[in-house]
Amino acid sequence: MAIYNAPIIKYFFGILFFFVKLCMKIRSSLAPVVGAIRFRALIKNAGSGCSCPYTVEIKYPENISIGNSTRIGPHSTLGGYGGIKIGSNVVVSKNVLIESAGLEFKNKNVPYKHKAMPIVIEDEVWIGANAIILGGVTIGKGSIVGAGAVVSKSLPEKSIVVQSPTRILSK
Repeated sequence: MAIYNAPIIKYFFGILFFFVKLCMKIRSSLAPVVGAIRFRALIKNAGSGCSCPYTVEIKYPENISIGNSTRIGPHSTLGGYGGIKIGSNVVVSKNVLIESAGLEFKNKNVPYKHKAMPIVIEDEVWIGANAIILGGVTIGKGSIVGAGAVVSKSLPEKSIVVQSPTRILSK
């Protein structure tokens, strides 16, 4: 008779699996609460009704301001070194990179110096999954940035931008 068939071992593993499942349920139910507390603690200039999962990376939160009812998707990055201003009713999908700092390549000396330029995302903008928003960009009100687009130039109001390099489909 193998030791694995002993009743005490079966009960032990049954209890162990029960506690593992219980811990996973508790963790999944507390994740939104922990994410909201972390978000409010880091970003002081956030409006009401904003949501941001715990998995969002926030750099230089003191330089970031967010309007009302804005949602940030999971695994996104907000790099606020040069400043980020996000308006109200903005939806940022998952894995979006909003980075206001980069490297200055005009000077050929290595290591390259950092440059930082502010990013402004106006009200009612939707940013698709895996999009990248670079420093010095203003995205006009009501614009849509398609999934995977790299935005390196400012967009007028109600623009629809897709692919990389970005193309304005409508104004």
